[in-house]
Amino acid sequence: MKNQRIYLSPPSVGEEELAEVSKSLASGWVAPIGPSIDAFESELAKKYEGREVVALNSGTSALHLALVMAGVGANDHVLVSSFTFAACANVVIYQGAIPVFLDSEEVTWNLDPGALSEYLRTAAKTPKALVVTHLYGMPAQINEIIRIAKEHDIIVIEDAAEALGARLNDEEVGTMSDYGILSFNGNKIITTSGGGALICREEDKSRAIYLATQANSGELTYDHKEVGYNYRISNVLAGIGLGQLKQLESFIEKKRWIFDRYKSELEDHFKFLEEPPVCFSNRWLTTCTLKDLDKDIMDLIQFLNSHNIESRRLWKPLHLHEAYDDYAFHGSGVCEEIFEKGICIPSGTGLTTDEQDYVIATVKKWFQS
Repeated sequence: MKNQRIYLSPPSVGEEELAEVSKSLASGWVAPIGPSIDAFESELAKKYEGREVVALNSGTSALHLALVMAGVGANDHVLVSSFTFAACANVVIYQGAIPVFLDSEEVTWNLDPGALSEYLRTAAKTPKALVVTHLYGMPAQINEIIRIAKEHDIIVIEDAAEALGARLNDEEVGTMSDYGILSFNGNKIITTSGGGALICREEDKSRAIYLATQANSGELTYDHKEVGYNYRISNVLAGIGLGQLKQLESFIEKKRWIFDRYKSELEDHFKFLEEPPVCFSNRWLTTCTLKDLDKDIMDLIQFLNSHNIESRRLWKPLHLHEAYDDYAFHGSGVCEEIFEKGICIPSGTGLTTDEQDYVIATVKKWFQS
């Protein structure tokens, strides 16, 4: 057994981040305002031609702010990918709105345009918005999803929390819809410790910042004409982000190398999530499903854990969670089938060749047992 635990996706931080944080502290700006925030937003916006970026304290805050900006309110219906993280449903409920869960398609595991189209043909109420996740860094069929949504005047929000650097037809995900969101949580491809961002049009940026800073409209006093939120990132954490962002391309290259190596060694046992020709995935996590349907994925996860290797099941579809029992699901259960046999294996940018060899050997040992 390996003495030191191998984690699923730990952050890689070093001298770049230390230098930027030191600069932030030396400037005296430690609040959710300052030059590091401005610089971080500016550097991120360079990736998203024609869009602006508002740096926030979490991806969840960015999702919530997108719904607020979209005008989602009480009893509105919001379509949500079922196969994703709980924040996508939680923010809908924050607004008093009603999430409606949609199934995945098998090619990218993302929201199924067919399920979307079928639902809208018979829906008693037209949804106000749609949240589509680019899962595990793999671009969804976003152009087709947007085409269908716009026929019904539905606002589209791209959850690119896991997909910074991913592209569809050489266009960055998060920019093709009305709003995009990013996450810089500790396990994401770049981190600010905790943080996120809203991708929006230039005319929306000032209002987003206003709402994210408590919606104060007073001069030399506090005067609130509407409800606001304490959602801005701190200047110090933005400094970490600046250091991380300089390494994004090398991080993506390492993630993709890790994926390719796992695939070459383990494709006899797993089916790996492949890139369609027009997609470029950042391979945030290496994900795969068991080929042998008689085997239990939890047995493998527990076996890896007993050998000091962290792994995780894929996202449990949201419509299967007790918290969302009262909300509808539309689809044939594709996401349930993927969940039942799927796993995420260690994919951190700091993963060494020796560590990956150990993971591969341990997985093979389980299959041989």
